[in-house]
Amino acid sequence: MADVATDSIIASVPFLYPELRQAVPLVLAACGGVVSERAGVINIALEGCMLTGAFVGLVAGQSFGLAAGLLGAIAAGGLVGLIHLLLTHRLGVNQIVSGVAINLLALHVTTFLMRIVFVRAEPPREAKLAALIPIDLFFVACFAVPLLLQLGLSRTPLGLRLRAVGESPESARMAGIGVLSVRTLAVVASGMLAGAGGAYLSMSQVGRFSDDMVAGRGYIALAAVIAGRWMPVGAAAAALVFGLLDSVQLQMQGTAGLPPEILRMTPYLVAIVAAFALRSKPPAALGAPIEPSRS
Repeated sequence: MADVATDSIIASVPFLYPELRQAVPLVLAACGGVVSERAGVINIALEGCMLTGAFVGLVAGQSFGLAAGLLGAIAAGGLVGLIHLLLTHRLGVNQIVSGVAINLLALHVTTFLMRIVFVRAEPPREAKLAALIPIDLFFVACFAVPLLLQLGLSRTPLGLRLRAVGESPESARMAGIGVLSVRTLAVVASGMLAGAGGAYLSMSQVGRFSDDMVAGRGYIALAAVIAGRWMPVGAAAAALVFGLLDSVQLQMQGTAGLPPEILRMTPYLVAIVAAFALRSKPPAALGAPIEPSRS
């Protein structure tokens, strides 16, 4: 019986591997979205965090090594998250407007810098960097991060404070919780997770940086947050489903008799339908601004 079970697991690996490859950045970004939105901040800037992390990670990795690349990507994503928070909570910019603006800025800035930094890039150097990336590390993170966040949100004092801030900032403030401090921590952590997802794309899955290589994955991650009912494990499960669909459409291109554009849009269409069909209830204070003087 044990041999049969082992053979079954081995036989399933070729099927699971492509799915996991496509799902890893979605899972990490979706977990980041859960953390931010549980604190009451809509983080549409996940796309920009991922793109910035992908670019900074590869540049830092080529210049200073693997560890510096990963840390640089995570830090860059956190910085973009912090900018999003400053725009929304200090300058009063609408959270959706701020997120979209950051995404567009990240897209054009990274494209501009790519043409400067990589104009003389050496392909063997990029290939060597990609070969050093431990892809299994990202696979482990794909399962460990949602579980740890699930426990953290439900079992730790910090997680309970974060959820309280997302449900009722006024009540949290009356209980002595620093609302702005909690939201700052949540949004920066959200950006860091998305930045790690971007690092996976450029440093592990592809091994190079290309124009708009995130290609809407940040928005799919947001749909996974909604489909997962704003819980880390649920969002990760939804991200795995979207990763499966993305993997299937890649394998079907050229064999299904359909235009590749139709196949490529399938994961996005399913994400939209899932986000609206499940009718999940968001945190009560999601998107609600707070006054800095009362934080």
